[in-house]
Amino acid sequence: MSRASWTRLVSLQSLRYQGSGWWIDRILPHSAGGLVAAAILLPAVWFAIGLAVTDDRSAYIDTPDVKHQMWFLALHVIVVRMMASLWSRGLVPSLRALHLDDAAVTKVRTGALGTWANVGAVLAGAFFIIRDTYMAFHDGPSGMNAFDDPEMWGFAALGHQVRTLMLILWHLEWVMFGYLLALQLWTLYSVARAFGRTDFRPHLDTILIHDEYRNFFTLMNKTATLSLLFALGNLGFISLTGELFPREVVQIEGVGDVLEQMSDLLSIGLLFLVIVVAMFAYLITLRRALTRAVNATYAEAGDAALELLAKPMPESGDDRADAVEMRQRINALAAVVRAVTFQREIDTIGGKLVRTVLAKAAPAGAALAKRIAKMSVGAP
Repeated sequence: MSRASWTRLVSLQSLRYQGSGWWIDRILPHSAGGLVAAAILLPAVWFAIGLAVTDDRSAYIDTPDVKHQMWFLALHVIVVRMMASLWSRGLVPSLRALHLDDAAVTKVRTGALGTWANVGAVLAGAFFIIRDTYMAFHDGPSGMNAFDDPEMWGFAALGHQVRTLMLILWHLEWVMFGYLLALQLWTLYSVARAFGRTDFRPHLDTILIHDEYRNFFTLMNKTATLSLLFALGNLGFISLTGELFPREVVQIEGVGDVLEQMSDLLSIGLLFLVIVVAMFAYLITLRRALTRAVNATYAEAGDAALELLAKPMPESGDDRADAVEMRQRINALAAVVRAVTFQREIDTIGGKLVRTVLAKAAPAGAALAKRIAKMSVGAP
């Protein structure tokens, strides 16, 4: 595990703006103190506006989806800043430690951080934004939309001004989620592709002997940690608002109904699915590329070495000639040992990390599986 300074999540640096270029990250206060203040004030301001425009203040204050948004929005703000800070500080050093060329590093960073990341965030969150908007205005089986239906969200008493306010907030939160998802989707493609195209032959010694691959996999491990924090918060929110398991009124008759009724769980399940798939893709492509480099470097020398070592040591009686022969055999044996050692190191890359990431994905996967199981036997 890397011990670089950027790997410490619990630090003031994690809460400071690090030049990610993500527009939400950029417009938030750049200092750690300012970010914490924003995480407190933004939900408070949103709540106060809702309190001012609602038709029923008592119902507004008592509505779970309203009052629990206070900490849920704060969680989004904190996680987005920490993820942006982590990748802004750790991505380039991690890729350079693996000796990817400048063009590959620039391409990965451009898609992960900056203008294109903003586009990706909107696209990644688009389905969920459209879903919430559709359910807020489209009449369901009861003849009412989910916003007004007391058996669904039950916001009718709050007034339609609050519906607009809620949708604005939900859309913002889905874009924040979109940054996390788009980041993983882009790097799944670009990093795996870069690994497959890189010639690691000149750098085998430094990468494998000095474990220079650890920085990148530490970055992925820390990403999984922040995603777990986000997932647990999400599970807590939908549990407190009564949406963790389907209500009696919910009818699940096909894939479309699942997509419509399970957006929160689907989002965190999708996020961890991409992280896990990416983890395996990185491991497979990196191991294959390093194995190719070892074979290209030592295959010919290894064959010659084995052929030489298979012959008995000649005794010429000439000390100088015997010394040359002995040196050749030692060098041949060293080539074989290095090839075997390097391949053994390659085969062990990331094994522990895979288990760690899978463990962090377990809560989201278990909750999703349990909800699907509930649906299969009917609502409680």
